[in-house]
Amino acid sequence: MAACALLAMGLVVLAMSQSQPARAASVGEFTMTPTGGKLSDPQPIAGSIGIPGACPAATIEDLNWNSVLALYVVKADGTEVKALNGITSKAPYTAATSAVSLVAADNAGMVVSSLSDAIAGDGTYELRLRCVDNYDWAVPPDSIVPGDPYWTQKITVTGDNWVVGEGAEATQVALTASPAVVAPSEETTLTATVSPAAAAGTVTFLEGATTLGQATVASGKAEFKTSTLAEGDHRVTARFTPGNAAEWGASESAPFEVTVQLPRYEMRDAAGKLLAYNPELQRGQTVKVLIRGCRPSASYSMTMFHNDATFPAATADASGTVTWSTLTVPDDAVAGASNWDYSPDCTGGKNPVRAVDFTVPEPSSESPSASPTDSPTDNPSDEPTDGSSSEPTDGSSGDSSGTTSGTTTTGGSGTGGDSTSGGTSPTGGLASTGSQIALFSGLGAVILVTAGVLAVRYGRREGLLKFGDPRS
Repeated sequence: MAACALLAMGLVVLAMSQSQPARAASVGEFTMTPTGGKLSDPQPIAGSIGIPGACPAATIEDLNWNSVLALYVVKADGTEVKALNGITSKAPYTAATSAVSLVAADNAGMVVSSLSDAIAGDGTYELRLRCVDNYDWAVPPDSIVPGDPYWTQKITVTGDNWVVGEGAEATQVALTASPAVVAPSEETTLTATVSPAAAAGTVTFLEGATTLGQATVASGKAEFKTSTLAEGDHRVTARFTPGNAAEWGASESAPFEVTVQLPRYEMRDAAGKLLAYNPELQRGQTVKVLIRGCRPSASYSMTMFHNDATFPAATADASGTVTWSTLTVPDDAVAGASNWDYSPDCTGGKNPVRAVDFTVPEPSSESPSASPTDSPTDNPSDEPTDGSSSEPTDGSSGDSSGTTSGTTTTGGSGTGGDSTSGGTSPTGGLASTGSQIALFSGLGAVILVTAGVLAVRYGRREGLLKFGDPRS
């Protein structure tokens, strides 16, 4: 019993005495040769390593922690994945050891693991090299080697490649095209967006292995304009090449599709001129309309929006183009937005069109031959003309621009000029009648006033009227 206690105490003292070198080595770096490789290789990390110090010298009978090494990759969340386990080349590791081979033939039983679970994308990853026991390939417990010591190194991953060290900062590039659907010889602008925006370099625009053009990155953007793409679909990529490979990593965008195709429709006037989108068509105007992307040899009907007129059907040719050579806007077309609406829809190609838009103007208003006026040509006068009589007379006449004859009281016939066309004021029967009315009205008013005055005077004299006392 005493012997066991002495043995346990001895192991503790031994572990404590041997832990300091390992703890010191845990902050050191191991070296790697070569300084880069490919993640897709059967053994992504190969070549050799060099360790800067010794593994723990602690042993328990046949168990030790200085004859086997294990290499780990630290994931983004801080957990670890073993990349190589069971490295034994040049063991035991009782001192700093260089050129420890990682070749499978030099490490019997070494296990090589995929890094797909550890490396999730471009960036910098830490590698940790630990001393493990020679039975279970497990790290020493804290009772033997406190502090979990390890040696470290960093690699930078860009795509399928990795290099030793923190290396260049990873970049990303995204590609767009505007417009993404163009007609032959029409220009489109390819725009590559590089991040981080501070990354300096150039972008090469490619279709497969064919270079379309190149542009310098400025503030994270690179643009290239082209109008030379042939008719069809094109898968274009953007490849960023850093100006300083030690500072920035290279990157490539996902493919972006650009389509070059003839317009899905055309509308031309009677002279063959191509009309712009949504033109104004006059009533009675004839146009030619063609639609592309239709089913070859199929028949298509045509109607006009907001109108009941009938139009002939048309048949698509072998290329899927259907043409109406003459479409005439009806005379009764409603003003405003309208369209040529064909059926069934043609859905071939990109951005198919289901109707051809146009507008119909408001109908023009017809101008009268003469503009009427509300103002009379002569200024009427309230004063009777000279020579008017208060009594009706037979055969009275008034000459304005013609002659009025006959008996005015019996409505004689009018001959000669138009009495409203100017000249002196009329003095015929109507004027005489007006004078009589005015005379009798005046006489009646005088009589009524006189009677009223007399009645008041009589009433006061006879005491019929009595007024109240004056106010004090």
